[in-house]
Amino acid sequence: MQYLKITLACLLCFFGAATLKATHIVGGEMTYTCLGDNDYEITLTVFRDCFNGEPPFDDPAAIGIFNANNVLLNFELINFDPMINDTLDPILSNDCFVAPPDVCVHRTIYTTVVNLPPIAGGYQLAYQRCCRNVTIANLVEPLDVGATFGVTISESALDECDSSPVYDFYPPIYICVNEPINFPHSATDLDGDSLVYKLCAPLSGVTPDNPLPQPPNNPPYPEVPWLSPPYGVDNMLNGLPGGQPLTINPETGFLTGTPNTIGQFVVGVCAEAYRNGELIATIRRDFQYNVGICGVA
Repeated sequence: MQYLKITLACLLCFFGAATLKATHIVGGEMTYTCLGDNDYEITLTVFRDCFNGEPPFDDPAAIGIFNANNVLLNFELINFDPMINDTLDPILSNDCFVAPPDVCVHRTIYTTVVNLPPIAGGYQLAYQRCCRNVTIANLVEPLDVGATFGVTISESALDECDSSPVYDFYPPIYICVNEPINFPHSATDLDGDSLVYKLCAPLSGVTPDNPLPQPPNNPPYPEVPWLSPPYGVDNMLNGLPGGQPLTINPETGFLTGTPNTIGQFVVGVCAEAYRNGELIATIRRDFQYNVGICGVA
């Protein structure tokens, strides 16, 4: 087995920011499940860089509960469970490819049950953390760009005891430059709602001056600042001419594209749930693609 050399830019992605005092958020998402009697199980999933993540996962993590007018009603503090802390496998598109040994992402899951009685306009829930990896290529000043993971539980969702969709798989953490991406970015909806998929901008919201607000800041939350041109929702990966931008099938969630630029890139995918033609729920996944030269086994 031999590894092809990785460019200096890629090495910096994994080693260069090790001394920075930041969490190095890699991605995250929030979902909810209706348990009945106005009780909802809230699930927050957070991904961080194994090597450069400093400090470790929040203990506790804070989820803010806001009304439709962006006013804080309450917040939940959820303790970190060290038993729910796993490392993702860097699955590649070809069995002959080999990822570098220093690509590593940890995942943890926070869960809590909250009582949310009916309220005009519904609720907004959010968790915030700073910061992202300094070497992200498609954002302006990425080390100053925080992350907001959240959901809106609409008035209709409350009335109908709706549960949000949940993504079926987490995307590969390492992909090969100039090789096609083919990934089933589908979700499952317990209520049988119709799902529509689209690429969307991840959310920012906090800075290094206040990296862990407890409670989180009030909405609304800004989208991440794309380094545009060339990057944006329509082109999240390719900094060079050519290549195939990411696209997603709106009906199946199948994600395709061919990246032609080495580096780290923030990506966002949304799944919208419709019931009787009405939008009832949206989940937003924020994740990071590491694009590099793959070794050959």
